Amino acid sequence: MNRKQFISTAAGVAATTVIGACRALGNSDTSPASADAFSRLPAHKVRRGVALYSYQQAIMCNRMTLEECFEEMNSIGAYGLEMMGQATIRDYPYPSDEWVRDYWNMIEKYEIVPWTYTNFHDKYLRKAGMTVDENVEYQTREFELGKKLGFRHFRMLIGFPINVMEKMIPIAEKMGVWMGLELHAPVTLDSKLVELVLGIAEKHPEAVGFNPDWGIFAKYPSELERNKQIEAGTLTREIAEYILDAYKKGTNKEAVAAQVKKMKPKPGDTAYIDRVYNSGRSTQDPKDLIPLLPYCKSTHGKCHYITEGNEFRDTEAEWEPGLRVMMENGYDGYVCTEFEGQRSYSMYDIDELDQVRRVQVIMKKILGV
Repeated sequence: MNRKQFISTAAGVAATTVIGACRALGNSDTSPASADAFSRLPAHKVRRGVALYSYQQAIMCNRMTLEECFEEMNSIGAYGLEMMGQATIRDYPYPSDEWVRDYWNMIEKYEIVPWTYTNFHDKYLRKAGMTVDENVEYQTREFELGKKLGFRHFRMLIGFPINVMEKMIPIAEKMGVWMGLELHAPVTLDSKLVELVLGIAEKHPEAVGFNPDWGIFAKYPSELERNKQIEAGTLTREIAEYILDAYKKGTNKEAVAAQVKKMKPKPGDTAYIDRVYNSGRSTQDPKDLIPLLPYCKSTHGKCHYITEGNEFRDTEAEWEPGLRVMMENGYDGYVCTEFEGQRSYSMYDIDELDQVRRVQVIMKKILGV
């Protein structure tokens, strides 16, 4: 799907018409045309963005520059930016004044909203683990760098030490930044970890909260991986389709295994039963996110494959239930698409831009903007 085709979709037309007058729900223009556009804005504050991780292969292979990423985001009305410092910033962690100046010029040119900064600890640079004080020093440096680039929200990857987060609270409050613990599968929304962090967030809501990852809503196994297995001859298409259909209908796993045994299966066919039935083991009910939404400011919109043609269907997770919960329960922030399908195919076998555009169409149809 190219940009022209994207804009021609019903969702694209609606989004570009409204967003063109009211960028990201905020515009000082008081003309009649702008007022009319504002009147058509939905009441919710769920906004669309892109995690640059989505374009990782294009960036790595020099097929796409940072400016071209921003231009693409602008063209599809996804203005919220999630950035990974190590993967994006030239001369990280100490970019030149010239790079920072060019970055801000591009941000203004394409009307991008720096929203969430993601950092990874350089834990593989040495054998010994970092001490708490070293972690605090490292994270403080990341806060300073992120703020220089306009970010106030920081995604703390699942597994981030809670004792370090607690020690970072006074620093975060002083700097005016927020730490969102990533809620990534297989974590559950009723886990002891979530309960612990919720208690901290209730005391320090401006400094601590949650950054949900859409993978917690995934119900089905990767269609890309299934197709690769079929192409490789390790999985039989008819058997795979039977297993998945039975799973969706709620058929007992043992009954499916018994039926597959009669179909002269390959070892890969038998193994696929577990793959399918385990795919929804940690699926979370979006309604269970409601108590946490007051403490959520950023969301990671993970996806692996959106169907081609005019269907626009995520093959692993449903988008409407989760977005509806956010729309109806006061979520105020961006959902930044994170396309991860490159992991299933080679870097040249899938069009990252097309996949991001497709999931943005899904989101626009639901959000209305």
